[in-house]
Amino acid sequence: MVQLSKRMQGFHLQAWVGAGWMLWSISLFGCAVGNTLPSPATPTAIEQMLMGQAVERSLSAWDDGHFPVDKGAPLSLQITGIPPHQAFIKHHVARWLGEKGYRIVEGAQEARYAVTILVEALGVEQAVSFLGMPPVQSVLLPFSLPELTLFKAQYQTGYTRFRLDVFEVGTGQFVHSTPWYHAETYYNHFTVFFFIPFWTTNLADAP
Repeated sequence: MVQLSKRMQGFHLQAWVGAGWMLWSISLFGCAVGNTLPSPATPTAIEQMLMGQAVERSLSAWDDGHFPVDKGAPLSLQITGIPPHQAFIKHHVARWLGEKGYRIVEGAQEARYAVTILVEALGVEQAVSFLGMPPVQSVLLPFSLPELTLFKAQYQTGYTRFRLDVFEVGTGQFVHSTPWYHAETYYNHFTVFFFIPFWTTNLADAP
């Protein structure tokens, strides 16, 4: 009976030691899981390229049959949705239409057709995966420990989805809606073994 009691005590001790070791390991090392991060208030250069090239890639699916308007016809553009980036996407669409032979005018009174760019999505999603020791601020030691990275991945994905609605100026008669144009771009930055960086991207001329 005494031996059984000692065995049980030894088992409980091992269990507590094991649990303590697990808690210490978890506190020391971050888990390699993906966490969605908020975008900064002002888009970075990479984010601007992700959004801009997502718009350009989406327009690469352009088919003249989707836009039954005579080339050379004066068009006025207006945009709805996604207020922070309205001028951004409007400029890209205006340039694309100009390259296709359409004439963009500022005043609606000079236009034959009014084109509304209906933006459903334009932005950058961000996430991070991390395995290692995060930076530690100690109240006992006179110095802090830096981040020790075994593996870190920062994912950035640009996405856009929009369509063009065409109306006759003057009558307001609805003419046509194009299909939804959509595309994705990505820029993923990795760090392994503390300081070795590399990245993958489908951006053209990525920094």
